[in-house]
Amino acid sequence: MTGRDALLCRGCAGRLYAVCTTDTGGGRKSRGAAAVGEWEVDHEMPVLCPLSGLLPLTGTAAAVHDLPGAHEVLGPPV
Repeated sequence: MTGRDALLCRGCAGRLYAVCTTDTGGGRKSRGAAAVGEWEVDHEMPVLCPLSGLLPLTGTAAAVHDLPGAHEVLGPPV
C-alpha cells in the first residue's frame, strides 16, 4: 500500500500488507460509484498471532476497512 498509512494487526501489532485488484471491466462498478476490488490482507512476515485464524483476510470491498471482519483484524494506522 504505497503512499498510505501502514496497517497493523490488532492481535500482535505486526505490520500487514494489503493487495487489491480492481475490476476495471465495468462488471462490478457503476458510473459514479467507488471501484470495488478483491482484497487480500495478511502479515508482512510470519509471526505468532492470536488472530492468525482470521488471516489472510480476503473479500470484495471498496476499501480495505470495508472488508467483512476488518474491524476485528485491522488496528489503527501508525
